[in-house]
Amino acid sequence: MRRTNNFKGFSLVELLVVIAIIAILASLLLPALSAAKTRSITTRCANNLHQLGLAMQMYGDEDQNLLPAAGGSVPWTSTAPVPWTRPLFDYYRTTNVLVCPPLNQLYKTWFNYFMGSRVVYVQQHTTGSLNLRQIQFPVEYILSGDCNYLFQLTDADPDNYSQDTLFENPVTVHNRQLNVLFADLHVKAYRKFATNEMTYSYDTPGVGF
Repeated sequence: MRRTNNFKGFSLVELLVVIAIIAILASLLLPALSAAKTRSITTRCANNLHQLGLAMQMYGDEDQNLLPAAGGSVPWTSTAPVPWTRPLFDYYRTTNVLVCPPLNQLYKTWFNYFMGSRVVYVQQHTTGSLNLRQIQFPVEYILSGDCNYLFQLTDADPDNYSQDTLFENPVTVHNRQLNVLFADLHVKAYRKFATNEMTYSYDTPGVGF
């Protein structure tokens, strides 16, 4: 007895409908996935800054509340002047902490966070060590942050003592926000300088460049 095959394949129209539905779903999901990836990288960079903040705090605890002086264009292997990133290495232990992927791609440098020593330069008219004990508004004092500034590739000493390395240039990374580390070690993202929440002064709120 001959068997009949009742299986019916998909028509070309049905296949095109399925492909169209998949394409629509993909177009809806891709922006969400991209946004999630951006948030993940921003969180990673915020964690990097928090680790640097802890390293600064531990270094200061062992050096009379003084942080390494920031200033000068020097490579990591230089002996004098020593970049501020180098004395802290024993506390953060891996140079991966110094890298923000979006800023690394933008400026082609492996040192993407600055030392917030503007107040020292203003007071002394030269570079020097930030004194953690003198900070009267730790919740507002900018201790570090995303270095949104073009330094030389070998410059291991990003700082903001003589120029605004945070908001001077247009913000194009992290969904147009920059991570800022404050002296109380909390990290928050901003699009621009917030007068009511930030300062570069030991004892005066709202002081910018």
